[in-house]
Amino acid sequence: MEEEAVNVLLTVKVDEHMVQRLQAISPRLNVIVRPAHTAAEIPPDVWGEVEVLLTARVLPDREMAPRLRWVQSIFGGVDAVLDDPLFEGGEVMLTTASGVHAVTMAEFTLGMMLMFAHQIPLVMQWQAAHEWPKDRYDLYRPRLLRGATLGIVGYGSIGREVARLARSFGMKVLAIKRDVMHPASGESYVEAGTGDPEGVLQDRLYPPQALKSMLKECDFVVVLVPRTQETLNLLDAEAIAAMKPGAVLINLARGGIVDEEALVNALRSGKLAGAAFDVFETEPLSEDSPLWDAPNLVISPHVAGSMPDYLERVLDVFAENLKRYLAHRELLNVVDMQRGY
Repeated sequence: MEEEAVNVLLTVKVDEHMVQRLQAISPRLNVIVRPAHTAAEIPPDVWGEVEVLLTARVLPDREMAPRLRWVQSIFGGVDAVLDDPLFEGGEVMLTTASGVHAVTMAEFTLGMMLMFAHQIPLVMQWQAAHEWPKDRYDLYRPRLLRGATLGIVGYGSIGREVARLARSFGMKVLAIKRDVMHPASGESYVEAGTGDPEGVLQDRLYPPQALKSMLKECDFVVVLVPRTQETLNLLDAEAIAAMKPGAVLINLARGGIVDEEALVNALRSGKLAGAAFDVFETEPLSEDSPLWDAPNLVISPHVAGSMPDYLERVLDVFAENLKRYLAHRELLNVVDMQRGY
């Protein structure tokens, strides 16, 4: 008995070779490309036949797409769509592009650590002043990554690649993970040759309840947890106070996870030697935000996960998941709607 066709809708603009790549997976697939910013831009007859959807944030009402069974997001974080009524009742599955950002964001993290370790912000300040400081050897004395301790708050795909790179620099790696009894990554997308899928590259795993115990050990801390009710304000004033004096804090996760007022206070007081933030509670960051003028804070406009071939990498995940879907196997990066990631 011949199996039914599976209608796959892409609401993002992709090149023809990408469409052909997906179509070649199986003759059962009918790949439809309709770039759109809202569900209303997609004709009702198309919604009526869609079974699989690849999208940024274009989601139909449930009655518009009665055959829809699976939504593949092009993003790693899906906190913006978790509350959509489409996913109520569990009839529609949601998967993420988690893992595609691991290499670029891990390199960004190491770049920020190296920058602070070798006093690059200070170098740029003196360059801007057109001065060659007489006490330059004392002024620019580095702290080497080798032998330093890195704390990773959130041991997902990005954190595991950060750990792999950090270990190559000779760093001690500590990490926070919700389930410390199962260090392996499970059914998650991992680019070949990257990350720590078996969970063996960290020196010690801590449960979230032991966050402050980990923070006091770390010279560098990178925040990589998803934004959920449990992680909001996770690094509050008390947690930042528990950090090692002179530590560097990096946040590439989401705004709202780190208390921004407490961050500014810690930088002004010298409690923290520096910080690098790519995400903020309000984006774009307002012109009058005190963060702009906080000492030793590097601000980037939510770009740490960008890369020139982003959609190609998303299609790596999507193509593998399409194969699994057709074979009735468990998909990669399935969102637990209760946990929020």
